[in-house]
Amino acid sequence: MATSNGHGAPRQVDDTIPLAQSKRTLFEFGEFDHSAIPLEKEEWPVIIVGSSMVGMTLGVLLGYHGIKSVSFDRHPSTAIHPRAALFLLRSVEIFRQLGLEDHFRENSALNFDLDAGMIIVEKLVGGKTLATMQESDPVKVAEVTPSVRLWLTQNMFEPLLRESAKDFGAVQEFKQTVVHYEELDDGVIVVVQDVSTKTYRKFKTKYLVSCDGNRSATRRKEGINWSGPGVVGEYISINFKADLTPYLGTRAKHGVTYISNTDIDAGFRLEDSGKAGFMIVSRAGEKDRFPPDSVSGREAKKYFKQASGIEDDIDIEVESISYWSVAGFNSDRFASKNGRDIHNLAWKLAYVIDGKATPRLLRTYNTERQPVVGATMTQAYSRLQNRVLRQKADEPELPDITCEIGYRYLSGAIVRGKYMPGEDQLWEDPYAPLTIAGSRFPHVALVDSADQTRRISSLDLVKTNFLMFAADPASLWVEAIKAIRPDIDAYILNESSTPWTDTEGKLRRVCKLEDGEALLVRPDGFIAWRAEKRDSGHSSALKGILRQILGV
Repeated sequence: MATSNGHGAPRQVDDTIPLAQSKRTLFEFGEFDHSAIPLEKEEWPVIIVGSSMVGMTLGVLLGYHGIKSVSFDRHPSTAIHPRAALFLLRSVEIFRQLGLEDHFRENSALNFDLDAGMIIVEKLVGGKTLATMQESDPVKVAEVTPSVRLWLTQNMFEPLLRESAKDFGAVQEFKQTVVHYEELDDGVIVVVQDVSTKTYRKFKTKYLVSCDGNRSATRRKEGINWSGPGVVGEYISINFKADLTPYLGTRAKHGVTYISNTDIDAGFRLEDSGKAGFMIVSRAGEKDRFPPDSVSGREAKKYFKQASGIEDDIDIEVESISYWSVAGFNSDRFASKNGRDIHNLAWKLAYVIDGKATPRLLRTYNTERQPVVGATMTQAYSRLQNRVLRQKADEPELPDITCEIGYRYLSGAIVRGKYMPGEDQLWEDPYAPLTIAGSRFPHVALVDSADQTRRISSLDLVKTNFLMFAADPASLWVEAIKAIRPDIDAYILNESSTPWTDTEGKLRRVCKLEDGEALLVRPDGFIAWRAEKRDSGHSSALKGILRQILGV
């Protein structure tokens, strides 16, 4: 239900309600005297509020860059309800950079086959097929990215990430509430309370990052407002156990099934070969809004019957009901929550903490990400208008793959050279990328010059340092990096290069590089600067560009 935050604006609902002993809390920061609480000896360079998908991923990304962090979360553990399931291509590319893509892909394949597509039927069993949807051609997608979309529900993804986080030095502490923080000239004081024992601990950190969700107490304390279309629907998810394999066959495991009939509009995502899953309900009869606590277990089973079409008296266990909103919000001061945002932030935070950059670099987070997410939110809302609400969309839909890997940064931690056509475009076609400052470094398959059977992606060359790429064998730009700090990784990539060979010279063509030119790529895989041909002064020019980007 759209509720008021006291200022007349709608508040987004996102609550998981167990059927027994349901309880909901909303924390607010208030006055707090911490003078009697001793300061803990252990200092963390970064403390993160929230240990779910975003907070945990930020900790892993910081650890990848060599920065220790701890995240505090008031919940007992990782997610128990299967929310937020689809990971799009750019997010999976980030997991690839961390070395986690293969592990996540294996677990995704156990439960879901994205190539199976999506289907709309009147009922799950025996219903007429109304429409089939294939999001994209996997062969075509492979031309522009080495990654594939993954389907990992939040309760599947978070334990996998938590297991991997240990290897990166990222610590998560659950049942811990951040009850107070205050900014000092040289850092931030953070007070944490144990949910069970009610005892307090006090820490000092260089940076505090809020990843505490759409109901963020931190956002409210800082007075960060939202803008956008707001709440457009209040739905429920029913987490259940029921053995559907006798009725569904292979559909029990693969694909997403949407239901539309006179009684109900819903959708099924099934796990464990059809013996469990969740059902989303957007309409039941005349009811199209579901306020918190408004649906009983008995009603949930009724909705299941209406959507499934199973007339037999099968055993259905409703584990929980989640009430949530379809909404579009963008923060006025940027704090939007997804993997691409924290990927943008993590390397900048690490560079500042390591002394490679000044805090001015952190200001580019807002400059770069807010326009992109605002445009992405509009695209998502247009899809909702077209496909669900049956309204005229605010903007025409762009191809999905453009929204996933075709966004660009128009200003921020980039340096433009002479004017290039398209440099003011927020979106670019991944199949014909601009490859200028602010664009994503493109994917091209590279071959190990010592082992022709071994292949990697050009994206795999992007690690924790900046990357200088040139195609001509005698590149003076690559030679110039020897005198540069911070360290820059450098590769000459062409038909005869080593250790990696671009057998068809595709990267040179895609990047439109002439002899004497080069690309400087950031640790997050975006092009920072396009270096032009010059006769001399390469080292001094490169040093000047890095000073502009890093604020030193």
